[in-house]
Amino acid sequence: MRRVAIILTLAVMSLHLAGCGTDQAPEINTLSFGKEGEIIHRIVGQADQNYYQIEIADLESFAAGRVEEYCAENGEKKVSLEATEEKNGTIALDFVYASPEDYSGFNNRVLYVGTLAGAADDGYELEAVPFVSIEGKAAEVGYIEEWDKKQMLILETRSGEEMLVNLPGRTLYINQSAHSGQELTFVGKKSVKISNQEEEDTTSLSYIIYE
Repeated sequence: MRRVAIILTLAVMSLHLAGCGTDQAPEINTLSFGKEGEIIHRIVGQADQNYYQIEIADLESFAAGRVEEYCAENGEKKVSLEATEEKNGTIALDFVYASPEDYSGFNNRVLYVGTLAGAADDGYELEAVPFVSIEGKAAEVGYIEEWDKKQMLILETRSGEEMLVNLPGRTLYINQSAHSGQELTFVGKKSVKISNQEEEDTTSLSYIIYE
């Protein structure tokens, strides 16, 4: 029962915002980049679930066990659990992945980081994706100047999930929300908020172009 509850809590934490019990805005799950290209993923959620009161020590132990299993199969230091925090009923876990591929392998979801040309070579049908610039202008990949030199991030999210993506460069374009059933929003010059509004139990890809 305890193991099942912890697994469910991790799933819930990966989907929803965590209220802080104060007047401050709730935290949101975040995906960021380190100086060496590593992926930093913060997951936040409530300790008090409807079905179980999660103890942070149990959650940390379970997460650390998953990290150990992944590294045993894929290589040392491919994934690490850097920190766990609990404050005002909110739990936060910080994971670091050596590469986007390790993020994908550990979480069983798509994370592509590379050039637009590389994404096209990997089979992503970018010509079918309508984009909008930070200035609000519609664009297609084929009409983006020097498109093959631009950087791209493609992230798979689940229905009901929200994620703030902090990019290593300036955001240029995001896919239009109508394309995927998701709401993508520019946040400053280097961040994008993804709110997956697809049907329950489905996943979708978000596309972000930056430099």
